[in-house]
Amino acid sequence: MDGEGLYYSGRVLWVVKSGDRLYGKVLEDYPYYVEVDGDSSFCTCPRGGNCEHVRAVEIAYERGFYFDCPGEEPFGEGCAYSMLNSVPELRWKVLLRELEHALETDESGSDAAKLFYEAFKLLEKDPEGRKLKRIEVLLDEYSALFPDYAVTERLKSEFQRLRIRSVG
Repeated sequence: MDGEGLYYSGRVLWVVKSGDRLYGKVLEDYPYYVEVDGDSSFCTCPRGGNCEHVRAVEIAYERGFYFDCPGEEPFGEGCAYSMLNSVPELRWKVLLRELEHALETDESGSDAAKLFYEAFKLLEKDPEGRKLKRIEVLLDEYSALFPDYAVTERLKSEFQRLRIRSVG
């Protein structure tokens, strides 16, 4: 898929402008992190830069899909998540995209487990029924993929605790 296709298919999770640099995260076969500094670019994909992921981040920036990070930020991800956390509904949407992607690509289950814990933290603040149901479906998928993992039982137990708290 080219950069435009990645952008229009919603695979650019976030873009941060910090000083003269752009930072972004793009989901494809794996999550790829991008940094653009003028004519120079870096990407964690096998090409290392000057790739479709860089172009997708540039398109997102050109279309106004970015956060402005105050000051020089050496890691755009920290600023991106700080900004996303200030807009809970947007953070929820990005988290769901990351979680769905992790369930498709994370062979170890580690990233997905971490994302479930992040979702649980958000649900503690806003245990809305539709969100609980979405996480329940994704957790069932995780449980089917990793039935023998101890962390699977811990995730299920934590989710049950959240459901009980949301009712009471």
